[in-house]
Amino acid sequence: MVSQVWKRNENWVGSQIEDNFVMVNIDTGKYVSLNSSADAVWQALEQPRTQAEIESGLLADYAVDAATCTQSISGLLEQMHELQLAAPN
Repeated sequence: MVSQVWKRNENWVGSQIEDNFVMVNIDTGKYVSLNSSADAVWQALEQPRTQAEIESGLLADYAVDAATCTQSISGLLEQMHELQLAAPN
């Protein structure tokens, strides 16, 4: 839902390696690699934000229409939730 506030799971730490942001969960040892758009969402979640707030920031930085951005961010937030990177608050 676009109005839910999303928040990072703070058990993840990471570092930029070439074109990806590689992260590891300090509790589980699970790791993921974020591409540039997923990393942009992760960085946006430095403070809890709604999906609409995340989209607004990305629309300013990426050449994408609003409908495509909404669809992409919805899918990405769902993936982040499944991977326990972020969750609605």
